[in-house]
Amino acid sequence: MDNGFLLLNRVRVPRINLLQRYISVSPEGKVSRPANVDPKVAYGTMVYVRTQIVRNMSQVLAKATTIAVRYAAVRRQFKDQKSALESPVLDYSMVQYRLIPLVAQNYAMFATSQAFLLHYQQSMLELDRGNFAPLKELHATACGLKRWTSDVAIAGIDTCRHVCGGHGFSQFSGLNEFYGNAYPNIIWEGDNYVLSQQTARYLISQVRALRAGKPVAENQTTTYLKRHMPGGQLQALAQRSVDELINNADAQLDLLAFRAASMVSTLVDNMDAGQSWNQSLVAIQRLCDAHSDFIVASYFRQHLSTLAHSSPLLPHLNKLATLLFLYTLEQHSSDLFRLPNAFTPKMVAEVERSLAKIIEEVRFQAVPLVDAFGISDFRLNSALGRSDGKVYDNYLKWAMEDPLNTESGEVIHSQLISANTVASSHAVQELYDQTTQALESLTLERHQLTANMQMARGQLDTALVLVSALDANIAQMEAALSQAESAVGLTLGGRLSQLARMTPGVPYLRQWSEKVPKVLNVNKYI
Repeated sequence: MDNGFLLLNRVRVPRINLLQRYISVSPEGKVSRPANVDPKVAYGTMVYVRTQIVRNMSQVLAKATTIAVRYAAVRRQFKDQKSALESPVLDYSMVQYRLIPLVAQNYAMFATSQAFLLHYQQSMLELDRGNFAPLKELHATACGLKRWTSDVAIAGIDTCRHVCGGHGFSQFSGLNEFYGNAYPNIIWEGDNYVLSQQTARYLISQVRALRAGKPVAENQTTTYLKRHMPGGQLQALAQRSVDELINNADAQLDLLAFRAASMVSTLVDNMDAGQSWNQSLVAIQRLCDAHSDFIVASYFRQHLSTLAHSSPLLPHLNKLATLLFLYTLEQHSSDLFRLPNAFTPKMVAEVERSLAKIIEEVRFQAVPLVDAFGISDFRLNSALGRSDGKVYDNYLKWAMEDPLNTESGEVIHSQLISANTVASSHAVQELYDQTTQALESLTLERHQLTANMQMARGQLDTALVLVSALDANIAQMEAALSQAESAVGLTLGGRLSQLARMTPGVPYLRQWSEKVPKVLNVNKYI
């Protein structure tokens, strides 16, 4: 993906082309905004892009789960004493635990993508009517769902690769391409760790407004906050058995909502007590996930409610929704212990047992469930995920059709080796030439440095000889002066003072002083 920019210099844009729906520029150049326009109206475009990311993530994860489930159902490995055949990989509980919840999450993502797109379209209609109230909640939900779906999809694709073993990392699996293309979604259109803060800001603001008795917009977020935050209409869930939760879709949503409402209430309490935003960032990530878990489960249940009660699909899809609920609790069991009067360690253990049981039940519908995605073999582009189940036949066929594995491929292979050999020879020769040139340059610099050092040493020796000669001359002159003063019985200072008082002697003194070493400042006596 490339980015660019455009600079315009002295280009006049007519006011009619300024797209002034929400911001106006007068002929005098004054910028203004209508009083009834929310500054966050520009979020509408970003929200739309994020609705597409939610949809795209559900589609790419569907491709990965289709490949992995089909391959795991065909691939056989190891056997027990009761069977003469090796067991399908999908029969192993560890493989089921890794794949079956992904299928449930995938169905929930498809339902979420459709429901949230409808939510977006309804909100845009309200914006066209001048009602900007739905905008903040729409933006917060979009941030959370973009994070949730991209995190689940990317981790899920990687899990599918692992489940397929070494073949999963082959280019023939198709999974490597899906993973590489999907991975940027956790960063572009908002880094997921940053987006979680947008969701948390909205939740925190709504809790503070509710506590202060201020009016808030009516939406799915404020509705569950009113019901489940401390002091709300439903302060805590009564002690319910796990069996009751499994058989009651509304109770499942209540528990997920209660979890999110309790987390945001606790976070607000901590921040009001002095905890900084930076110190709250880890809790904010968990809060965003908890809120999104509720939104996804809620959208999934809403989507299932559109099916007729007599539909033969409904029992299987309801079981997927319950599986997703139990998997969410099992993955975040530490959150359950923080809930006031809601969960016990015994109930958490029961959640784990119930999850393992329902995963085992769904295993027998796993292949039909991914087949229902309706993804063609052409779109899958995978030897492992073939709809006909002939995995190894197609894998071998694809390998034999590769140009490098044909007779013409041998020629191509030889040519490639020859070309690589020639290229390598050129590269080695170029490296040798560069190294030789660098060595010659260093040798020349070394010789030049040596010559300079020898010249400097010679100059230093000459300077030392001159200094020694000068010292000898000074000593001789000092001795001569001492003898002269002794001879006349006068000090040099007294002699010079007498001569200075004699007019005829001044020129003689100056002439004589020029022969005296400069160390003696004779002129000061004149």
